[in-house]
Amino acid sequence: MTGLLLRYNKVHNDALQKLEPNLRKKFEFIWGDLEDLEGLADLQSASSLSNYLDSLPQFDFVVIGDVFWPTGQNICKICKEKNIPTFFLQHGQWVYTKNKISLIHYPTCTFLFGDFINDVCTSWIYSKFSKCSVTGSPRYDDAKSNGGNVYLYFAPPVLEEIVHKKPSGIIRKQAVQALSTLKGIDKELSVIIQPHYREARVDWLHDMFPAAQFADPNLDPFKLVRGASKVIASRDSTSVLDAIAHRKIVALTDIRDTKSFFSKGHFGEFALESKNKQEFIRHANSDYKLKGNNYVQRAKKHVYLGDASTRIVELIYQEMYNVS
Repeated sequence: MTGLLLRYNKVHNDALQKLEPNLRKKFEFIWGDLEDLEGLADLQSASSLSNYLDSLPQFDFVVIGDVFWPTGQNICKICKEKNIPTFFLQHGQWVYTKNKISLIHYPTCTFLFGDFINDVCTSWIYSKFSKCSVTGSPRYDDAKSNGGNVYLYFAPPVLEEIVHKKPSGIIRKQAVQALSTLKGIDKELSVIIQPHYREARVDWLHDMFPAAQFADPNLDPFKLVRGASKVIASRDSTSVLDAIAHRKIVALTDIRDTKSFFSKGHFGEFALESKNKQEFIRHANSDYKLKGNNYVQRAKKHVYLGDASTRIVELIYQEMYNVS
């Protein structure tokens, strides 16, 4: 049998690259890329996608990175009509869920990061139509800590997102306020800032934190996370999971009473909550480290670590060959 690995965005594409070696042990596969299509990748019509999929060599299943935007919905619809299973990899924290609870077209299977999001998903109509499994993410298959004590890795929230290759025009005021509260930390802490790869206002970050070092948004963040003493991020950021996967403490930027999908204290031992900038700086400078045994089990609420690729390939194999 042959699978189609369909590239979608940077994070999903990284997961596919990690999944590929294990997938090739049991399946043939081909690659596709939504960026090859004319127009906006998330908003492809059913006819455009049908023509594109028909242009590819024959395949028996698809691994996709989104099912919520029109493109993802149309892929699920087309594949269901052709009796082709679709396997959906969660690729980021689901901090916006209104468009996820109930769909018109569902993937055959959904592979989730951890127990918490699985419990949330199980409470939705979604889980009645897509088989949901906690697998973790292939991105974290090789995650490990190499110590690190020289700098703090800072992944700031997006101020204005680049959507379909141009600034959205929508400034996220809450993110601006959160970062404004932290102005000056770069003068007291050794910080490397890596803007989100869809950040349109990198210049604003330079203005806010002029003493910080900046990393290319397109670089592999894991190299920077591994070498950091701690990670700085907001509760809603996937960088929190990056930190947990690499056994790094997170100093959370959610100092104000900001809206978040996750409640205060949600990340427990893995994150430090601060009441003000002074406490944040103390936390960032502290030598607090994660201790104790059974780290994988403790982290599984948020992200299931270990060999996610093998888990995913085994579930795909079971689905394709009706193996229980």
